[in-house]
Amino acid sequence: MPMQMKERRKHSRITVNERAWIYHFEESASPSNLEDCLIVDISESGACIQCATCHQEGQPIAFTCQEIMENGLRPVVGVVMWSRRHAEGCWRHGIQFLGLSTQMLRRIQDQVIRAAGKGPGPDGK
Repeated sequence: MPMQMKERRKHSRITVNERAWIYHFEESASPSNLEDCLIVDISESGACIQCATCHQEGQPIAFTCQEIMENGLRPVVGVVMWSRRHAEGCWRHGIQFLGLSTQMLRRIQDQVIRAAGKGPGPDGK
């Protein structure tokens, strides 16, 4: 009988399949080399993203997604925790968020609550 792996996630993760743009994050630099990606799923502490590039574990990255961005301007910053080939020319990456703003955290929490069928979030949606 196969052994089941213990779930290590602290927060519920929901499937979102939202388009976004990812880039290598350097605090002193402006975004460059934006790459189209897909946010496969998301939680309060991280996300799974899919893109054409293999990013290295430990690499700081940032991505922009209108659904969770603060006032449409601030990117979500995180670090690559794992990378796996999903298909030919397609990689999936586990991203751990680093310091989400209160507004971004609330938006993610609202999405998780709605997806779990627990009723509308605090904004009534």
